[in-house]
Amino acid sequence: MAEMGFDKEHIANVYLFTGEESYKKRIYRNALKEAVIGSNDMNYSYFEGKNINFGQVYDSVVTLPFFAEKRLVVVENSGKFLARKGDSEESEKGGKEDLFEQILNELPETTCLAFFEEGAAKNKRIYKLVREKGQIIECNPDSREDVLNWMAKGFNQAGKKIRKSTILLILDRVGLDYDRLRMEYEKVIGYVGDRAEVTDDDVMAVTLADIESRIFDMLEAMSRKDVKKVLEKYYDLLQNHESPFYILAMIRIQFRTLLETAELRNKGYSTEEVARMLKKRDFIIRNAENCLRAGLKMKDVREILEEISDTDRRIKTGEVSDQIGLETLLVRIST
Repeated sequence: MAEMGFDKEHIANVYLFTGEESYKKRIYRNALKEAVIGSNDMNYSYFEGKNINFGQVYDSVVTLPFFAEKRLVVVENSGKFLARKGDSEESEKGGKEDLFEQILNELPETTCLAFFEEGAAKNKRIYKLVREKGQIIECNPDSREDVLNWMAKGFNQAGKKIRKSTILLILDRVGLDYDRLRMEYEKVIGYVGDRAEVTDDDVMAVTLADIESRIFDMLEAMSRKDVKKVLEKYYDLLQNHESPFYILAMIRIQFRTLLETAELRNKGYSTEEVARMLKKRDFIIRNAENCLRAGLKMKDVREILEEISDTDRRIKTGEVSDQIGLETLLVRIST
């Protein structure tokens, strides 16, 4: 990933940072804040969300900095740059859009205004206005090779040896999202401890625990009958290269953990004792307890385990494809 710094002597009047990569936008925001105001938060204003009061944004923009050359105003996820049905240059004139354009047109030299948005339509008047008056920076996912080099640099700085094939294993398990990769990197470093080399086994051990946690998120959504959230978690796992058959196996394991946790807790064992007896991490048992508290009953869990076994059989005998079989199962369990 390229360096994301700003020259204090050449700060633009207005910026638009747009794209899917939230990690990059966060790095840019922190770097811009450091370059414009340093630690002087008296000259910093932050607005977030689709219900922003742009009257307040205008007031912040035209306010003179306090004992400093510039002030920084950040607007995040306003949705103002997204294309709307029926948008045209003519339809954008008038109404609320006028105040937005007024802010851009009356922007004083003493204010740096920065927008951080998930997406932006290049044909919108305000997009063209920002491009004319300032700078637009795309924050899109990097190539696989760029991400690999970024991770290699991180492990090297941490004093760890790691093979290229092991980094590629991380990318296969996790994907190319910097936020998630950073979390996985930190978990791997913590897991390895004082050892000098990171192995494939280390990666598999850590990412498996992460998958277990995410499967439990799915189970909690099932217990709340939240089909949308269940499928969202499922598709997230698919996007990170987990096969439907593997996800089904993990769901079976976690439902068994639910059943075993409930039985042992009913016998009076503590969370830590159950974790030791089942040879699971404490947070896995706590996740199981959360699912049970959310409404899953022992009878339901046993019935679900039977349905999982039936789905597994149908997939293996070719009665149904793995993805359709699992999706059908998830919807049935959740409703």
